[in-house]
Amino acid sequence: MRKWIVYTALLLMVMPVQATAQEVYTLSDCLEYALQHNSDIQKSAYEQQKAKLARQEVLGALLPQINGSAGINDNLKKAKFVMPNFMNNMLPEKMRDPNASQYMTVEMGTKYTANAGVALSQQILNMPLFNALDIAKVSQEMAALGAEATEEEVVAKTATLFYGIQVTDYAVQQMGRSVNLVEKMLKMMEVNYANGLVKRIDVDRVRVNLTNLKTQKAAIESGLEVQKNLLKLQMGWNIDQPISLPPMDFSLVDSQSQADTFRPFNLMQQVAYRQLLAREKMAQLQNRAKKYEYLPTLTLIFNLQYNRMSDQLFKSSNSYSYPTAMVGLNLKIPIFSGLSRSAKVKESHIDLLKAQEDLRMLGQSLQMARQNALLKLQDTKSTIALQKDNQALAEEVFHLAQKNFDSGVASLSDVLNATQSLIQAQLSYASALGDYMQAYIDLKKVNGEVMEMITNNH
Repeated sequence: MRKWIVYTALLLMVMPVQATAQEVYTLSDCLEYALQHNSDIQKSAYEQQKAKLARQEVLGALLPQINGSAGINDNLKKAKFVMPNFMNNMLPEKMRDPNASQYMTVEMGTKYTANAGVALSQQILNMPLFNALDIAKVSQEMAALGAEATEEEVVAKTATLFYGIQVTDYAVQQMGRSVNLVEKMLKMMEVNYANGLVKRIDVDRVRVNLTNLKTQKAAIESGLEVQKNLLKLQMGWNIDQPISLPPMDFSLVDSQSQADTFRPFNLMQQVAYRQLLAREKMAQLQNRAKKYEYLPTLTLIFNLQYNRMSDQLFKSSNSYSYPTAMVGLNLKIPIFSGLSRSAKVKESHIDLLKAQEDLRMLGQSLQMARQNALLKLQDTKSTIALQKDNQALAEEVFHLAQKNFDSGVASLSDVLNATQSLIQAQLSYASALGDYMQAYIDLKKVNGEVMEMITNNH
């Protein structure tokens, strides 16, 4: 019974480790993970929130603005006024003081004064402020487009690293095959040397060649780990946690772009083009904002205040109080600004013309980029076919050279040269695969279809 419990506990401890080790992340898995954890996407989300709050800020300025105020003053030295001594003049002539001063001093106010009030203002006609609301709306749209562009960039970079890892892993596997072939050859050479059939120098040459192959394979494996670390960083993955990817699906290489190559090109599918359209719209609104500075503004205002005065604080028996209220319209009419407004309008119009020119040039550049991407994709497809045949031929030449060497027809140099040719063919084929996948991603990106890679690559 005790043994059964121990066995069950060990099994439960081992099973999660095995499950984790066997988990393989497809391209779709990596892309979805990157969209959730990439720091650039998180910052884009913050920019969207900021743009939304900025629009709310402008909208708030169009709503009634209400402010309260209150204050209390202790008049340590009350104000005094000098005025004609009318009191002496008002007395009967016999009662007047002939020596009285011509002026008298009167102390004004009370020792304490307090007030509390509320002020309201409402924009009735303010075209610059109304236009600012439109600008804030476009800014919010630009933030959303920026987030979309960031997502596309993250998807493209993640896919590039993903396919790069698969290509490098394929190169490592092919190098491993070459190493195994040379190891078998070295063992055979050592047996032949022991039997006196070959010279020691021939065995050493094969051993040196094997060492060089292993060194080259180790360098490629190191590069593979670097690529995986870059992918982890791009995805927002824990650097210390391993990640396992599936091997390259070569059937996908031949069929991956067939449905995408000849799709109609649509500029509106390009985030960069829509961003520039929004920028042109922003330039139009900013130009309009400068023109609106010529227009008057009209504001409704209302003030209500309650005042209280007393010579004794907190004693209502010896105090005076009264309310005041005011309602009105405030009209501001721009008349002359030293021609500065005219210069601002002309400057903003130039910015609008520049934005329109950038839009025209971007449309042409995107069309050219698509044509170049199509050419690059077709070129890399042809290169893959050639390099695949070349790799097969190099393997055939290697086996033939090895067979001829065993038969004494070929020299050891022929075998070593065939080995190097095979390795070069393998690396060239892997490089062609990498170029093809990069061209495929570039075409998807320039067509505005890069986000489809999330659902089309399970």
